Amino acid sequence: MPNHRATFGPAHWSPTHGADGTPVPGVWRKELLSQQPQQGDSFTLLRFAPRVGISPTADGERRVLVLDGELELGDRRPRKGTYAALTPDHTALRAGAAGALALVLAGRRLGGPAEDVLAPDHWQPNGPGQWYRPLHHADSDARVVGLSWFEPGSSTPRHPHHCAHRTLVLDGEAEDELFLPDGTRQLARHGRGDFIDYPYPIEHRTVSRTGCTVLFVHQPVGAA
Repeated sequence: MPNHRATFGPAHWSPTHGADGTPVPGVWRKELLSQQPQQGDSFTLLRFAPRVGISPTADGERRVLVLDGELELGDRRPRKGTYAALTPDHTALRAGAAGALALVLAGRRLGGPAEDVLAPDHWQPNGPGQWYRPLHHADSDARVVGLSWFEPGSSTPRHPHHCAHRTLVLDGEAEDELFLPDGTRQLARHGRGDFIDYPYPIEHRTVSRTGCTVLFVHQPVGAA
């Protein structure tokens, strides 16, 4: 199962390059999942030193989720929890005085912007001790973008995914019991900053003793 562990930590970052191909001092990146435009979702982490910025690429649909600090995006100041659209008129994406950590999502049907996805608004019960905050949910197929929050000690029953299922753990810890098509079973523990790209089809059961918050994206197989 492809994983990136503890991605918010200080190691394994790469320089970010400007339009002229030269590195931009004070901006680093991690490619968690990179796919060709129109072929699927891409997940990229960006870390900014204070008051440093880049010119964001805006080809196709893109969203930025601020994970820490504050950004400057046009006349807006997205802060932790903001889910903002990157559009062609955004010529600069800069960090505030404390720097910033952000996730850039590229793909299709990523949902509308939200001022604070961690605020109490729009969270829905999703089973005992579990809550769900949709960003995009289409009834016509398996496409879902959203967040899940697990109360300490909560768990999901065993359930299938017949789609690509990607998860980034924003805080807390969780344990996964995976049931593979060949009949084998695997156990995995995930913590803050872990990115998981599950194989498919897959069945799994999740337990969180500490509680956790995760961002997840479901992409129908063979569809962007």
